[in-house]
Parts: sequence; C-alpha cells; structure tokens
Amino acid sequence: MDFWEDDNSDEMDIDNDLMDDCEEDSFSESEQESNVKRFQKLNIDDDFHVEYAPQRNTTAYGSSRCLEHIKSKEKMGIGDLVKDHALPFLPAKSICRFRSVSKEWNKWITNPFLAHKQSHCFQDISGFFCQIAGEHSFISCDPHSCGVPDPSFSFLPEPVILRTTCNGLICCQSCIEDNAYYICNPVNRQWKVLPGPNYYHGPGSAVALAFEPSALKFEANYQLVCAIRLADHLLCFEIYSSRSKSWRLVDALCCELGALSGDGFYMKGMVYWETLSGSVLAFDLTYEQFGIFPLPPECGPEGVLTKRHGELCYILPHKKDNEFAIRIYGDFKMVLKHSFPLELDDFGYTSGGLRALSCLNDDVLAILFGNRMITYHVKAQKVKTLGTVRPDGFVTCHPYVNSLVPVDHPLVSRQQANSRPCTSSSL
Repeated sequence: MDFWEDDNSDEMDIDNDLMDDCEEDSFSESEQESNVKRFQKLNIDDDFHVEYAPQRNTTAYGSSRCLEHIKSKEKMGIGDLVKDHALPFLPAKSICRFRSVSKEWNKWITNPFLAHKQSHCFQDISGFFCQIAGEHSFISCDPHSCGVPDPSFSFLPEPVILRTTCNGLICCQSCIEDNAYYICNPVNRQWKVLPGPNYYHGPGSAVALAFEPSALKFEANYQLVCAIRLADHLLCFEIYSSRSKSWRLVDALCCELGALSGDGFYMKGMVYWETLSGSVLAFDLTYEQFGIFPLPPECGPEGVLTKRHGELCYILPHKKDNEFAIRIYGDFKMVLKHSFPLELDDFGYTSGGLRALSCLNDDVLAILFGNRMITYHVKAQKVKTLGTVRPDGFVTCHPYVNSLVPVDHPLVSRQQANSRPCTSSSL
C-alpha cells in the first residue's frame, strides 16, 4: 500500500474517481463563490486526517500541474484569494475542513506545496500534548480549529514516550530495550525512526528537537540534540541531522554544571536546558559551543523557559498567602521584566499548586492550576479553562503547533533503519 493512502478516515478520504476527474472538471465562478459561502457551515470532528496526493511528473520544487493554481489578477476571485493567501495561515484542522468546498480546493489542500507553505506561515502554539503514566492526550487551545486525529500515537509501531516537540514535529522514544527515537507529525500520521546513536543515551541524558520551517527549503530539515552524561560533572553532545541521516559527536565538552532537569527547548538556533542547580545550559547549533547563565533565585519546577516577544524568558508563578502572581524574567541575566497579579478566585480551592507551561503568544500564557489547564490573557486580565488532566500523578505538557509539516520521506521501517531507507505502509 502506498503511504499516501489513508485507510482510517473515511470522511476525509480522497475518492480515486474524484482525483482522476480533477483535471477534467472545472467550477464556474458562480459555483466557486457559492462554495466559499459554505465555509461557516462546515463541521468536523476530531477524526480528521490529511494525506498528500502523489504528484505525477514532479521535480523537487515544482511541476507543470502546479501551474493550474496560478491565475492572473483579473481572473482571481475571492475564493482564489482565500485559497492561495489565507489557508496557509490557518491551523491544520481548519484547513482540512475546507477540503469539501470544491475539487480544486481538495486538490490544493492535499498538495505538498500547501503543507510546506503552511508550516512556514503558521507557527502558533495550538495546544498541549499531555503525558502521564505512559498515556497521552491532547488539550487544544481551540478545539474547533486545532486538533490531531490520534493523540495516543497509536500510528507508531510500538509504545512510546513523548520527549520533546518543535514547530509541529514531535520526538518520541521507544519504551522497549533499544529506546529508538521517532520523529513524527500526528496530523498526517507520518513518522521516521532514527538510526541508533553512536553513544549510549542513558537516564541522565536530555534531548532537544530543533526545527525551523523555512520558505526557501522545501524539505523539513531538523536536528535532534542529545546532551549525554559521561561522568558526574561531564557532558558531551551528540547530534542527529536529517540532512546527513546520521549521528555525530561534537567537540564541545561541558564540565561545569550538575544534572539537567529535563529535556530542552529550542529557539533561534539555540537549545536551552534547565539544570537542577538553578542555571541554564545553552548550546549554539551554528558554532557548536555552549554557555551557562543563571536562572532567578526563586526558580523551581513550577517555572518554564519559553519565548515571548521573540525573546527568551522565564515564567514563574508566585504565591504569597492566598494571592497569586506571575513573574516574567528576561535577558541572559534573567532580570525581572514584568509582574502582575493572577485572579483565580472563581476557580475555588485546587490542590496541586501552580505551574507555568508556555506562552501561546505574546499576550497569552498557559498555566497548570492543580489538574486544570488554563490560559491567562495579560492585557485583558482574563482567565480561560482549556481542559483538565489526570490528578493522580505528575503530568508533562508539551506545546504543539498544529502544522501540516511532512516528515521527510520515504519513511524508514524499523528493521531497515540502519541499512537502507524504504517506503512504509500507510499508518
């Protein structure tokens, strides 16, 4: 079975007859305008799924069939403007809703070029993958427009734990003996198993996925950076590159800090790990050098490194008596930039404390309050509940961008990851 086919989502499947007739059938302008009016009437549940139709007679960056989407300004209607210039700025679930507008829209939405453009244009955090006791769930910031068809990762060939996310891609790790790494996107159910690293990634190791969507690079190039503990106070860095499809050990050795507190965070060419000693280990992917800078003295497991206004910051909830506040630290000296009260009286008493998760954008913060995931709008000073998590254990929450970004293919089967790539069956 070709991996472009989808045998799991009947509602979203592309009819073979439909695809064969796309080149012959055309819609009049009046029909297109009537189809555009159907946008707000479309409904979809969480079982959406997108697969990209195979392109015949294509090259790496274009094909004669792509000329079908190019129209002069005089011939472009409102539907064409929306299709070409608005869709790429929408989350994946919203885009999939519009496949039934027309055959032309269906063909464009299943085109890999739209997936490439959308992965570059849309990079807002859309929700959180929550993991507790080996179980996965997804809490959407807007269930109507953002979601994934399979948050449990059942499309992967074996049970996994979620390690880290970055701009629509997710890094998981096998729960069995070899601890293989997987890179996947649950929107399109595409995945790739990485070849085994050259060094042992033991319990003290921490990874970070680095992926920066680019308008000029059609292939999704990413790196998986692993900080490996060699001794009590010695770290080295092994990096997997999707370009070379191999691991390599960099020359830098870090021997100045203690254990890392968890997996890392990527932003603007840098990877950041928090340490148990109250500092941050920063690794520059361009120059392959590291640096260390302090966290605020009050730092702890309830704080988080994230991006706000395009800059690195540290968000730390604070409680004094029965009053809550949010403190935001910035710069590499991590000085206090902002502090504002957090009104949570309407939620009543909740055990479990307060934990910062991430910034959804420059104005909205995501916070875990007990087992409730909430957002706080800084300017409007409004609190909104997104959902709840299981209260019977520690939950990890990973921010996710609802992106159509494809995982580089052909997919590699588990048995042949260290030999030669092959085409996997549809998942």
